[in-house]
Amino acid sequence: MFSGKTIFILITITVCIYAAGNGYAQIRVDTTQTAEFLVRDILIGQGVLVGNVTSRGAPYAIALFTDSSAQVGIKAGILLSTGNVYYSIGPNKSPRSGWASNTPGDEDLDKITRGKTYDAAVLEFDFITNSEILSFNFVFASEEYREYVGSKFNDVFGFFLTGPNADHVNLATLPDGKTAININNVNHEKGKMYYVDNPYYNTLDPFIWDVRKRKVVKNNKYRKKVDPPRYDVQFDGFTVVLQARYTVFPNEIYHIKMAVADVSDGILDSGVFLEAGSFMSSGEIFVTLDKTEDRFDKVQPDQAIPRAVETHDEISRVPSEEMDFIAENRNYLPDPKKETPDFNIINIEFAFDSYEIPDSSVQIIHSIFKLLDSNPDIRVEVVGHTDNRGSVEYNMKLSQKRSDTVLKHLFSLGVKHDRITSRFMGETVPVDSNKTDKGRARNRRVEFIIKREKTLH
Repeated sequence: MFSGKTIFILITITVCIYAAGNGYAQIRVDTTQTAEFLVRDILIGQGVLVGNVTSRGAPYAIALFTDSSAQVGIKAGILLSTGNVYYSIGPNKSPRSGWASNTPGDEDLDKITRGKTYDAAVLEFDFITNSEILSFNFVFASEEYREYVGSKFNDVFGFFLTGPNADHVNLATLPDGKTAININNVNHEKGKMYYVDNPYYNTLDPFIWDVRKRKVVKNNKYRKKVDPPRYDVQFDGFTVVLQARYTVFPNEIYHIKMAVADVSDGILDSGVFLEAGSFMSSGEIFVTLDKTEDRFDKVQPDQAIPRAVETHDEISRVPSEEMDFIAENRNYLPDPKKETPDFNIINIEFAFDSYEIPDSSVQIIHSIFKLLDSNPDIRVEVVGHTDNRGSVEYNMKLSQKRSDTVLKHLFSLGVKHDRITSRFMGETVPVDSNKTDKGRARNRRVEFIIKREKTLH
């Protein structure tokens, strides 16, 4: 059994709730997964080791999401909502969609907004990196666009980083590193380059409720032709995909708190989409991480939000094996005559939409067989990847085929099954930009993670 199958199942067979009368909704959400799984197996990318994962919020406030059409610019990841994640599913049929959970707000968010917060969804964890640049990708979306621009009803979110050189630094800013991202700072009039409009207008009723004036007013859109919402998502507006970024000290423990909450009331929903595999480290520095969680001070077991919404599919609830946290492609084989570090990694690359092993890579696979044959304390994990062309589901299957093909080749050479394991990650963990041919070629790969076990059973 390959542990990566769990990831494939969880990403491709998620709960699909369609808006009434509509069968083409793209966003799928699954609220049954634990915070531990969402962070370790979905959010975390290369070069990061995590511990002490906790969460807080309503049962339907945090979810795994997938969207093959990338309506908000992200195909898979975690969704934090101030209301109900199922209300994010399009199309947009109301300017005022929301769910009041009547749960507490967050004291850190209270400090950066003008009103009291409610219905907070919070995800926290400790981590260490093996390079100096921490980054992750996100989108902020809200049903408060456009009606509440400039008001005190300004839902808020934050990414609070604490560590050796960070004292509750909020990473939820525009690229200038200073401007907080909220409805008043990023909208159809201000910060327009970072904003995507997706409004719904009522054209059927001559009178409507004005949410700002809190009274019935004439509908200036009555019987007029207006453009329908462009994106198949309920939110009336959202940001472009943005990147949080900070310079950290490698191999030092940091803590991050990711939180979103309603402000002044608990009515309309806002959400933060966190891109799968994007929480990673990079840079000029590289250190080897000690892959033990004993470095993290232990807290209470995962305070995972109660999962009240169950799927109807028979899927495994057991998270996959702990992901390897690797930041650098080191394209060399370890010398069997020298002491091997905790792990090394080499790649072979594949042609577009292919899982056939290139002739130029066969010798590398044979070298790995020889390494295993002469070193009984070495184990190898095979990890399949793709670029981002095609749907999330298709790429996940393609990465599985790449892993399986390589695995079968090694078995045919005589490698014993207990010496090698396999996973597949689809497009979720790129090592280069998918905007260039060279970057996509690097991402179409199978990684061989070579480990020397200290103790054999």
